[in-house]
Amino acid sequence: METFDTTSDKFAITDIYWERIFLHMMVTVETKEEVRFVLRRFTQSHDKVPREVYNKAMHVVEDPMVEKVVNGTVTMVKRTPNKRVTVNTIKEETEVLSSRGEDGRYDCMVSIAAANGRSFLNNGNWQLVAILPDGEEHICSLAYAVAEKKDDLSRVFRYNNNHMAYTLTFDFYNSKNGVLSFLMRSHFMIDNQKWAKFHSLAEAMTFKGKMKKLRHRFVCMLINAYYHFVRFFAPKKGNRILFMTETKNYLWGNLKAVYDRVNERGLGEDYVISTSARVAVGKHQGIKSWIKTITLIAKQDYIFVDDFVPIFELFHLDKKTRLIQLWHAGEGFKAVGFCRFGKKGSPFPAGTCHKEYTNVITASKKLIHVFEEVFGIERSAFLPYGMPRLDGFLDENRIAEFKEKFYKEHPDLEGKKVILFAPTYRGTGQKTAYYPYEELDLKQIYEYCGEDKVFLFKMHPFVSHKPKIPEDYRDRIQDISSYPSINDLYYITDLLITDYSSAFFEYALMKRPVLFFTYDRERYELTRGVHRPVKETAPGKVCDSFDEMMKALYAEDFEAEKIEQFVKDNFGDYDGHASDRIIDHIILEKGLNA
Repeated sequence: METFDTTSDKFAITDIYWERIFLHMMVTVETKEEVRFVLRRFTQSHDKVPREVYNKAMHVVEDPMVEKVVNGTVTMVKRTPNKRVTVNTIKEETEVLSSRGEDGRYDCMVSIAAANGRSFLNNGNWQLVAILPDGEEHICSLAYAVAEKKDDLSRVFRYNNNHMAYTLTFDFYNSKNGVLSFLMRSHFMIDNQKWAKFHSLAEAMTFKGKMKKLRHRFVCMLINAYYHFVRFFAPKKGNRILFMTETKNYLWGNLKAVYDRVNERGLGEDYVISTSARVAVGKHQGIKSWIKTITLIAKQDYIFVDDFVPIFELFHLDKKTRLIQLWHAGEGFKAVGFCRFGKKGSPFPAGTCHKEYTNVITASKKLIHVFEEVFGIERSAFLPYGMPRLDGFLDENRIAEFKEKFYKEHPDLEGKKVILFAPTYRGTGQKTAYYPYEELDLKQIYEYCGEDKVFLFKMHPFVSHKPKIPEDYRDRIQDISSYPSINDLYYITDLLITDYSSAFFEYALMKRPVLFFTYDRERYELTRGVHRPVKETAPGKVCDSFDEMMKALYAEDFEAEKIEQFVKDNFGDYDGHASDRIIDHIILEKGLNA
């Protein structure tokens, strides 16, 4: 398909800004009609074209007798005997999610991790095209004020230890009537160590790297072949359900909540229910473990997971198998998944297990936007059915039973106010996870606790190095990181201290205060990345130093009123029946209304 320059200042991009991997292009339009937008990739040609194409081109330039050289759509036209013009050939297009604001402008939002289905944009030049209801099309122009800062708006997202990168840059070319035609260049790059040579090669960086990649590909081929072999002899009957985790050797949280509810409702009579729990992320597993796990996966109709599951990067599941992500976290500040794209430890553009999910369950509709960015998949894949592990969370009998059990195990804590310290880890992942305990002065904490308070550590599971608590302090400061469920601990907690973790999300339902100890906030926001600014949006007081935190503790300055509003905004639809919705709508297929 060949196209010519239809750039119009009636459809002008007047602002461009980034929200991590979300690209927002604000388009001012001079029409009250509904407009839809697409991104189009094109290639440029200078070859001889048919007479009718040449004649059409003559109508869209100012002076057909003058050679016009620009870098985009109808770009060069000259009346010559061989009738040559420069045209764009459309190679592909993808729909853009857009919404019209109160000011009349359209917000054209693109998740670069899922800009073309579940994929990134292909290499090439892209234009934003406005399409009216009658089919009339206009290439969006670029406002001069935005064009002046186009280089500042461009982005380079590095991955694979800085050896590869995805780049999205902005440009423009002079169209007819002096209008700047918007151009976006999408390219995947690879580190070229032999750049000085004329014939450069895109290759693995080292011989060792090549061998490692070769071994990995060989293992993947074997695993893929074995999976399909087992799958062939295990036809799908719609009655096999697997609950699996690759980060723990037991089921917990959302996964356990749905598993328990499935059994409570007696689905075991009609379904074959299996479990698989092993610590495979960042840990070596033997051949027997791999064979057992893959055999189990190949037989399933439904697979429920609750965390990172890299095993699904090794092969594609049967199309009849549904992979449901119950994700263990609510809404925190810490950037994960594609929200960190371009930062150290971020996922690859393709091949990540996140792209394999059939559906993702979120705690509320508001969180769809958050996890749409995390997983880099389309919005329609998300189901806001609620957080299963919160089913019955506020049940008074459940709370009383837990307290009775807990205080029997920890009689020294009964009657004391509990401060639960539950930060996230530092580092890029499980292998490098740590927490800098030197940021805490245990002596000051001990003195603050006095006789009526206790300070409990509940460290992230990735942090293997636990806090060293002096013997003299252990009557007031204790480490209970080994306790399996942090949600249960909320029942006996009077004050939660966290940072960028999602721990505060569920705790908010208790309507008790939260302090945010963010000694490294500015650095963390720049390097690790966050979903939104911590200082402005945290539902509690943010303390950027240990001294500030201690002052807040002594003054009981927790800004607790923020929690009330947070609960209203995030748990307005909470009814304690998330597990039942998941079972009814996904397994029993009774319908898809949340």
